[in-house]
Amino acid sequence: METVTIATPFFNEEESLNNFFYTLEKINLSISKKIKIKYLFIDDGSTDKTKKKIFEFKDNNPNINIKIHCHDKNYGYGRTIKNSIKLCDTKYLLTYDSDCTYDFEHIETLIDKIINEKHDIINVSYKLSNNKMQLNLFRRILSWGGSLLYKFIFPEVKNYNIKVFTCSFRIYEHAKIKDINLFSDDYNSTAELMIKSMKHKLKIIEIPGENVGR
Repeated sequence: METVTIATPFFNEEESLNNFFYTLEKINLSISKKIKIKYLFIDDGSTDKTKKKIFEFKDNNPNINIKIHCHDKNYGYGRTIKNSIKLCDTKYLLTYDSDCTYDFEHIETLIDKIINEKHDIINVSYKLSNNKMQLNLFRRILSWGGSLLYKFIFPEVKNYNIKVFTCSFRIYEHAKIKDINLFSDDYNSTAELMIKSMKHKLKIIEIPGENVGR
């Protein structure tokens, strides 16, 4: 049976945790019979009751394989990505945020495709979804400009038909990315990891996924 770590970062998510825990239970019920799942919770220095609640959930669910790693302060999203890669000990690493803005059912698709089609990274793209994410004009310009800038600065990007560089909902073959050095501690780490993976000529595809918001 193949193994996957589902890594989730947390920072002051107390109010949305009940929904995340409910979603995690559905994920575990639908997928755990097909693949061995480990869950990695990374608390990025929360100042509310987030850390307390994720430890309580772990204690109350001994049947779910959960590992918790806590930062001593808020470092930023990029640090959680770097530690997800560092702490992963399974063949595949899947990153899924606690706000559940993407339907968890995409997780099964990601796992099936990376195993059966032998990709190195599969990215989820709201731009490919039939139900387009509603962005204001500023965010549309920022998203379009960012993708264009990456193609202009990094020639490797032109070899890939990737629409979204900053989505954190992805699955990786862990061995292919574990030695990639990331410098960003903020949300730019998602784009940095994608671009450096392209420089390493990894096999990367995108699948559509609707972003429904928090």
